[in-house]
Amino acid sequence: MQFVVKGKLIHLSRDAVLEAMAGVQPQPIRSHAVSVGGVWYPVNQVFAKATGLASRDFTSAVARRHLARLGFDLKRRHSLTRGKRL
Repeated sequence: MQFVVKGKLIHLSRDAVLEAMAGVQPQPIRSHAVSVGGVWYPVNQVFAKATGLASRDFTSAVARRHLARLGFDLKRRHSLTRGKRL
């Protein structure tokens, strides 16, 4: 899949996201999360790592839209934390 963010053409695939996140420790989830390889990450952490963009160059809505198009499972933090601490 390809798209433009802040004037930069980005080529991204599901496999590229999985590869970029292999072995990466998740940061604390504040609002929106994405499951990559069975691990929940903040959407901005994944999108920044997979695209090489700085997190200030996109919104979480942009990250969620493109990660969803690639077939990743997305959730709000509160739906992950019912009965758990993150």
